[in-house]
Amino acid sequence: MIRNIKENMSGIEALHKRMVTVTDDESSRMSRQLDLLISETSRIAGQISNKLAVMEQNNKTLTTGQDQTQMRLTQHATLAKSFIDTMTNYLRMQKENEKKYKERIVRQFRIVKPDVTQQEIDQLLSEESGQIFTSQVLSKTQSEQSRSILTEVQDRQRDILRIEKSINEINKMFGEVKALVLGDDIKAKKISDTTDVIQDNTNQIEQDTTPTIKIAGKIKKKKWKLLGLILLILIIAAIVVPTVLRVNT
Repeated sequence: MIRNIKENMSGIEALHKRMVTVTDDESSRMSRQLDLLISETSRIAGQISNKLAVMEQNNKTLTTGQDQTQMRLTQHATLAKSFIDTMTNYLRMQKENEKKYKERIVRQFRIVKPDVTQQEIDQLLSEESGQIFTSQVLSKTQSEQSRSILTEVQDRQRDILRIEKSINEINKMFGEVKALVLGDDIKAKKISDTTDVIQDNTNQIEQDTTPTIKIAGKIKKKKWKLLGLILLILIIAAIVVPTVLRVNT
């Protein structure tokens, strides 16, 4: 699904680049294609966000060992971060295209109204009043060229609204997914810390018992040496004593 988003991003970027250089009819067709791609991308992103949330809930009820739990948390965090990276690139691309559209709108509008003021530019680029302002100027324009330019300006304004809508949708999902990633990081750290404590305790036990084991080993060796010495004395006594008795006799 993340790969599908990346493929859609390539298609969206290509359409954005072509739309500023085509005729009105082609622009309308591409605008519909752009709508479909952006809507599909938002839909897929929403599905990924939901899947990540379900995975996060499943991870909360895990009854497996610590190693497997940490592995699942790590996998979930990796997927979530991959999704965040992809959508960050998508947002960056959309914002760059939004900026280009706004710059083109201002350039085109200056052709129709060279003495445009900054206040009018602000109105032109406003999400609330931009299209209304352009329609008012268009209604007072008689030149065919100017009307064509203003029609294109309206198209770009609609493109900007479409982009801003997608940006808002993605930003909303971002907060939810980032919270999931943060939660996984905290859980994974707790498990890792617990594992470290257990390992430290195990190492300490080994360190504490090692001297005892060594001492026990030394005692055992001395015991066998002593037993061997006693056995040797008994053998020597068994040989020497009869010999002495015979000599005395």
